[in-house]
Amino acid sequence: MSTSTLIIILIILLLILIPLLLSYIVYPDEKVQKNVPITRSTKKLEIRKNEVLSFEEIAAILGNKNSSKTDLVEAIEQLIRHHGKIHAKLGDLPHPDYKRYLTLIINLCKNPQADKNLIISLDQKLRIKNPRYGLDIDDAVNKGIAARGF
Repeated sequence: MSTSTLIIILIILLLILIPLLLSYIVYPDEKVQKNVPITRSTKKLEIRKNEVLSFEEIAAILGNKNSSKTDLVEAIEQLIRHHGKIHAKLGDLPHPDYKRYLTLIINLCKNPQADKNLIISLDQKLRIKNPRYGLDIDDAVNKGIAARGF
């Protein structure tokens, strides 16, 4: 190849690269909402029977110390039914989205209305839906029980 051909190719590549860089600077990608921390509130949340709850609403119910046992059971059922599948592992590491489930499990364990049957129920149902996360879910339950103070 001659040097003039190489120079022409470089100029063409620069003509393609410069607009791409400018478009990246002018129009950056949209902000992705980070994992919203789950807060423990004392306000009573109502479960709408025929409506699917979002993950955040379920997390708020499980973290609310004033939630009744029936609300906790319904929230667990909706979690398993609609949000029970955790994203696949990235090699040996859990998916970053798993932290939301970890926080949710710990909040349920710390909830004074939650008894051992509810905690074991959530543990078993999540393990069935996510067999690759079995040990991670077990660790989360152990952390939650330890945070509960027993």
